[in-house]
Amino acid sequence: MSLDSQQLVAFAAVIEEGSFDAAARRLVITPSAVSQRVKALEQAVGQVLVRRERPCVTTDAGASLMRLAAQVSTLEREALREMGADGAPIRVAVAVNADSFGTWMGPVLARVPDGVLIDIRIEDQDHSAELLRAGVVMAAVTTEPKPIAGCRSEALGAMRYFGMASPGYVERYLPGGLVEAGIDRVRQAPLIRWDRRDALQDQFLRKLFRRDVTVPEHYVPTTGGNTEALRVGLGWGMMPEQLSRDGLVDVAPGRYLDVPLYWQHWKFESVTLTAITAAVRKAAAVLRGS
Repeated sequence: MSLDSQQLVAFAAVIEEGSFDAAARRLVITPSAVSQRVKALEQAVGQVLVRRERPCVTTDAGASLMRLAAQVSTLEREALREMGADGAPIRVAVAVNADSFGTWMGPVLARVPDGVLIDIRIEDQDHSAELLRAGVVMAAVTTEPKPIAGCRSEALGAMRYFGMASPGYVERYLPGGLVEAGIDRVRQAPLIRWDRRDALQDQFLRKLFRRDVTVPEHYVPTTGGNTEALRVGLGWGMMPEQLSRDGLVDVAPGRYLDVPLYWQHWKFESVTLTAITAAVRKAAAVLRGS
């Protein structure tokens, strides 16, 4: 059985854009035409490939076809470029946690090859691999060391985090710091999370107290907003060492949390993905202290 390339392209566009309407706008066809192509592809393979949700996501069966569609499209465009023929830009989707993107990942963007459109998906490092498994991204910065099926994995180094807060906050809630204040005070001291998936603070508290600790929590889902919330005394939180800690104090002096990071990417011979991987490897040297 051979697969129809137009059907594959329509299917991939639905998943990448999140809806049939958005896919239609990108492909400059009607939503009905997109729907017909996806249904025809599903009939051809005998399986449902798209969960019609908001946004649309792949089924488990669709994940492998997402990888195939993106790989075929990438290799086709690379071949056309090598032949000197005009080709559409190559789109590369990458999942990155916000702290990496806000600190050491910047130089990677400067090394994106000409003719490549980069699509950064911000996702917590403990969950970015989910996008890789779903076929939504070609590569991800993740905490998972074991290669995902169809992927290669390489260690990048570790991001070091410190518990930080404003001096006024520490004086009010945690005199002497987290350990010295004691677990009863810690349970009353609000902390700041990125979102409900952010578990760094839990890991840090578990490291300090050897147990789970339930505390009041705020959610501030931007790097800049998170830092500002720390500075105005909204709560305490974890901050990567690469960010400026001016105006803040360490809530557990001498204690820190190292989070190992890995670069996982699809296992196919693409000059574009190879170039981006090389750029990530070079930028991540700061995590290895080199």
